[in-house]
Amino acid sequence: MEVIRNLGDKAGLEFSHTRSDIISIDFHLHDAYEIYYLISGDVNYFVENKIYELKQGDVIITNKYEIHKPSFKSNKTYERAFIQFDDAIPVMYGSGAFDLLQCFNGRRKGERNKIEFDAVRRQEFLELMEKLEHTGKNKNPADAILRNTYFVQLLVLLNRAFLSSSVDAVEQKGISARLFPILDHINENLQGDLSLESIEQQFFINRHYLTRLFKKNTGMNLHQYVIYKRLARSKELLARGLSVTEACYSSGFNDYSNFYRLFKRIIGTAPGEYKKRNAY
Repeated sequence: MEVIRNLGDKAGLEFSHTRSDIISIDFHLHDAYEIYYLISGDVNYFVENKIYELKQGDVIITNKYEIHKPSFKSNKTYERAFIQFDDAIPVMYGSGAFDLLQCFNGRRKGERNKIEFDAVRRQEFLELMEKLEHTGKNKNPADAILRNTYFVQLLVLLNRAFLSSSVDAVEQKGISARLFPILDHINENLQGDLSLESIEQQFFINRHYLTRLFKKNTGMNLHQYVIYKRLARSKELLARGLSVTEACYSSGFNDYSNFYRLFKRIIGTAPGEYKKRNAY
């Protein structure tokens, strides 16, 4: 993978621009908001239980509770830029009249993740991304201030596009129609039995066929997907103030030790520490 730019700072803002051949990518579940911009590649993008078919120049936004990943349909070179950030800058510059995180938090998970721009706004977006990349290369205080202002302008642009459209640009091309009710079932029954045997009986589908179908269409096995969904749910519950034990069992885990180990490995911190930093 060629890392063209990887620029981060202490203000909770990181800009990355990378190019690579096709690689295997698991679902992401990180403690940050993300703006993803596809420069080149033949990509379907999964967010929660939804699939977006992308073309060059498309933008995907995700919040810190949405699992997401790209899936590749051909060997075309994959190039993308993305911004990961916490809520420090949006909260500092936002107001009660205009919430800079509206497009990230003001919708249901897995819905309206694809931002549609008209020609004028798309050009504005590209110019702001270029300015963010340029100012991120310099470490002097003046460029840091400029970078923050460009980032705030980018958030305003995203929110205006989001608020001007209520349509969810979800595509199902190239994805087996048999998977969509199964994905919905998983999303609605995280506390229930989501074993292959249970899904096989619920949907009258052979478990071995389901395993191959899920892997072919998502690039990930079904068990991993369920784990990431349950971890995302546990993050939400911890942020709401539930105890670690309550978050564990309420998100569908039956074994506390396994939950703790998976949370620390995938999220990067212990669930108790996550709660201290994020509970509101």
